[in-house]
Amino acid sequence: MHILIFPAGFILWYLAYEAKPIINDEVTLHLKEKNTSKRNKLLNIINESF
Repeated sequence: MHILIFPAGFILWYLAYEAKPIINDEVTLHLKEKNTSKRNKLLNIINESF
């Protein structure tokens, strides 16, 4: 029975992932810039500690 359930689950997951809406607006852009600045700050702290 598991032989049929796992492939069906992966197929449904793939279909749901492909149907996910892509939102391109200013809020998304602002969040990406905010996350990259946070990531850069953390990388700087890590590099300074080594």
